Amino acid sequence: MKEVDPEEVKQMLTRLKTVRGHISGVERMMEEEKSCEDILLQLFAIRSAVHKVSVIVAQRYASTCIIEAIDQGEDRQVAMNKAIETLMKLNQ
Repeated sequence: MKEVDPEEVKQMLTRLKTVRGHISGVERMMEEEKSCEDILLQLFAIRSAVHKVSVIVAQRYASTCIIEAIDQGEDRQVAMNKAIETLMKLNQ
């Protein structure tokens, strides 16, 4: 990821650290036999935070990485097809 805004990187790292904390929390909750509902809520929070980071990276990919690949000689259609295929995985 070239030309990434340092503030954007900071936000992504903060989100990922939050995910790490949530995962530790889920581990504790399972060890303490907390309710399934509480555990699921934490898992949903983890999924949401990871998704937000994925969206930021996908935006960066769409706006810079594809252009960079084409500038480096990759066929335009190949670069676009690869990008579409990669971005479609975000919704799986």
